[in-house]
Amino acid sequence: MKNSIKLSLLALAVSQVLNVQMAQAAEDAQENTAEDQDIEVIAVKGFGGALGKALREKRFSPSTVEIISSDDLGTLPDVSITDSLVRLPGIAASRDRGNASRISIRGMGPRLNVATMNNREIVSAEPSRDVRFEQFPAELIDGVEVYKSPLASKAEGGISGLVNMNFVSPLSKDKRLINFGASYMYNTLADDLPDADGGGYKANFSIVDQVSEKFGYAFGLTYQDQPSIEKGVQSWDYNNGVNRGDMNENGKVEDAPWGVMAKSKRGNNERTGGLLILEFQPTEALNIKGDLFYSQFDIQERDDQQGPNDLGNWADDGSGPRGYGYDLYHNAGLNPVIEDSGDGSEQVVAGVQEWGGAQLSIPKWFQKNEMLSAGIKMTYVGDTWTTKFDVGVSEASIESVWINIEPVYVGGDYLVGFNASGDKAQPLMVGGVNDPANYAFSAQQEVWYETSPDVWEPTIETTYATMTGDSQRELTDEMGNINLDFERDLDFGVLSKFAFGARVTDRTKENVQLANWTKTANVDHGLTDFGEVYSIGSDYAFDPSVFGNDPAWQALVDKYQITSDDLEPHLYTFKNWDKVASAAFGGTGTPADAEVDDLASWKLKEKNTALYVQFEMVGDLAGIPYSGNFGVRYAKTEVDSIGHEMDSYWYEGDDGNWYEAIVITPTAVKHEYDEILPSLNMIFNITDDSQIRFGLARTMSRPPLLEMRTGFSFNTQSVPYTASGGNPKLDPYVANQLDLGYEYYWGDNSMASVNYFFKDLQSHIGLTEGNVSFNGEDYAFTGTMNGDGGVIQGIEVLYQQSFDMLPEPFDGLGIYANYSYTDSDVKEFKPENNPYNLGGLSKHIGSATLWYDKNGFDARFSVNYRSEYTGVNSWDPQLVNLNSSETTADASIGYFVTENLKLTLQAQNLTNESSENYWDNDYSKPAYSVEWGRRYLVGFQYSM
Repeated sequence: MKNSIKLSLLALAVSQVLNVQMAQAAEDAQENTAEDQDIEVIAVKGFGGALGKALREKRFSPSTVEIISSDDLGTLPDVSITDSLVRLPGIAASRDRGNASRISIRGMGPRLNVATMNNREIVSAEPSRDVRFEQFPAELIDGVEVYKSPLASKAEGGISGLVNMNFVSPLSKDKRLINFGASYMYNTLADDLPDADGGGYKANFSIVDQVSEKFGYAFGLTYQDQPSIEKGVQSWDYNNGVNRGDMNENGKVEDAPWGVMAKSKRGNNERTGGLLILEFQPTEALNIKGDLFYSQFDIQERDDQQGPNDLGNWADDGSGPRGYGYDLYHNAGLNPVIEDSGDGSEQVVAGVQEWGGAQLSIPKWFQKNEMLSAGIKMTYVGDTWTTKFDVGVSEASIESVWINIEPVYVGGDYLVGFNASGDKAQPLMVGGVNDPANYAFSAQQEVWYETSPDVWEPTIETTYATMTGDSQRELTDEMGNINLDFERDLDFGVLSKFAFGARVTDRTKENVQLANWTKTANVDHGLTDFGEVYSIGSDYAFDPSVFGNDPAWQALVDKYQITSDDLEPHLYTFKNWDKVASAAFGGTGTPADAEVDDLASWKLKEKNTALYVQFEMVGDLAGIPYSGNFGVRYAKTEVDSIGHEMDSYWYEGDDGNWYEAIVITPTAVKHEYDEILPSLNMIFNITDDSQIRFGLARTMSRPPLLEMRTGFSFNTQSVPYTASGGNPKLDPYVANQLDLGYEYYWGDNSMASVNYFFKDLQSHIGLTEGNVSFNGEDYAFTGTMNGDGGVIQGIEVLYQQSFDMLPEPFDGLGIYANYSYTDSDVKEFKPENNPYNLGGLSKHIGSATLWYDKNGFDARFSVNYRSEYTGVNSWDPQLVNLNSSETTADASIGYFVTENLKLTLQAQNLTNESSENYWDNDYSKPAYSVEWGRRYLVGFQYSM
């Protein structure tokens, strides 16, 4: 991670504060004359206890908010914060490597929410703004607030909501708290893949203590080594452009996938986290609190892929109306299966090719993420005014590269094909391609060249295996924060408090990407018996019934001796990938001649300035007590987008021919915008146990930083190649919103609520499509633009109850359940004839947790559901998919052997729910179908 002046300044400030703190702490310890503080202690143990504390905080919150609470550092009952967030009303998450990751709030995807830590906006190692919440260990977070209706005093930027993560306050504790634990985990999917290690572990330690009544500290460490296991199938995007053939010559061109692959991942995901908090109260009026949070991911994964490519049914002026695909799809004597799409076109849903295109990739993915957030907050409570000054920095980085080895095929005949007639794209590869003896690192092969127009002649050449480094990048994101707030009590009619303040952030996000590099295999590698072939299972087997009783299929079965095992997708891999990389290619180091890809590299500088005023109210309306707040926030954003752009022109050469010249030049674009954001939040206490919430606001979300870049980025991992370009002149998303809710509370841990929300999204940011050519290659291009918005509205229902009225032992039971319905007419801008719904929007989201907390037992069973939704890829926003509905189930049980020692058993993804998505917003075009397996954890927690 790069050092910065911002971090150096903060470190200097921290050191000065620490010197003062330590000196004062030593003096206090010697004197030891202060009286004991009268601190109310609410014991929170187990899931039910955490829910009860969160309920009390939610009830008295000044706006519509959902809360996750834990009284002691290290006792949140989840692996990461995301596991807790998805149980809250209206919140759903997409999964990555089997972990809940990026969240949607009220049907709006990650682009429309904002994350803060201790009320400071944080950066992200994603190219956009959204945060992957699985990087935050639950053991280091004291609580989380999800603000669904904004306050003028809170950071702007989240139309859907603001997620704020809080750390513990050491001086709020009345005793030393030590917590440590460990767990062993196992992923059962490892049993299905060769040499996959399904074992892992996690451990945590934390301490909260007071050196004196004026100085306290908290320190925490967590480590997790989680197996990263995956298997499944995928199709590359469909050819649905103008360059499609009409193979059956009925006047309707046919869509077809570019390729269909079987794949698996085998690796591990290491996560390290650390937290340090120092709190100093030199006087009753002054409090100084410093915090430092660090998180690191280190991922290494084998990513085997194999399947047919060049399936796209391409056509142009030289191919005739049937297209180039006709001969390929008919060379085995078996007609492809074509179905009507109902939109004037047709679709190839199954077909085979002899000696067709075969893609074999044996890559390894390397990724390292780091995040640092640090800051100092000083609070001074004067006789009239309370002043808060907060300064902080947040830094994140990611270094990643996809290193792929492609051996040379030296075998005989083979047959490839696919079947996409169901919910999975099933690849077919039989014959010599599934024999590990048919792959080498070099071979003498016959290569054909066009020596003159329409004249092709062969020559014998040595072909070498290659190692390719793809998308090697280092992305850094740095932000400095300054917040200054003033508030005072008022006694002026219904006005009870007045606050005003300012916030300034200075952010720089930079992506430096290398051009793809290639190494060729060494001749004297000395490797023998280096490969093997394995199946990913019958769940993904090719189903030949799609061909009906066509005798041509039986003829192919006889020719290639196809068995049921052959119909299962197979993958070729290396027995020892690292050994092959070292011996055949001299290792995975980047070649010395690798160059920066100027078009794929970019830098964004963003300065945000915000001012606000806010009043709090307490009064009585027609005999109904109320409280609330109203205010206005002004936000201004200034952006510098720095990068390169491509231009071309044609010139006549000395030989009389015309040539295209490509020119790449530096460019910088400035842009700025501002918004006035008023807000109102009211609570009407209609009875002692029930209240009505009402909120009005204007909100905004800034454009994804990646999509404000200049120039183009190119992706050559798929066929055809894709390119995307930014738009430095993007304006923000803006919405006017209304919230109305009813809440009813009874007992200590029980409530029911219903909330209605309405958002008028006045502007939207989406993608447009086209085609560009560069260096003789055609790219499917996707760009970004502002467009019309629409209405988003819905209802959230929550029911939480502790059944303590039941007879023993059932009085330890409780339930936490919620459901949300969201409706929207907001659409993405692609595909033009059938646009996707708003990214991240699920119409139905539900969560239910049954828990038991009694006699030392602490158990829960949770089910989370979300209906279909649109997924927008963070790194490649042109990759948009329709994701099918998902239902996941988790369970845990704990037992306090003693008051301090708790044994735990957890199970995640009990039903091994797969992730399924589709291209073109069309369920007849399957894209990905992957599974991540079930995870089991057994461990302990010890507190004292």
